[in-house]
Amino acid sequence: MVRPGIQIKALRKSLNMTQKQLAELVKLDESMINKIENGHSVGSVQTLSKIAAALKVSITELLDDPCFPLENKKPEDDHA
Repeated sequence: MVRPGIQIKALRKSLNMTQKQLAELVKLDESMINKIENGHSVGSVQTLSKIAAALKVSITELLDDPCFPLENKKPEDDHA
């Protein structure tokens, strides 16, 4: 299962950004950012899109499972 919160937290930290700063950028409560990062909430597509924009990545990068990168997946893998 993909947990966008893990990606969000890693990207946010790589930008030396606090949860409060991210929350202000996307106009959410800091507690909501915390819930998303800790897997207690997934967030709507609209919310994830705003977060992705604030972190300067595509929404796909937030949903990409690092164990199964999308760019390495081959079409025949779906039929195994």
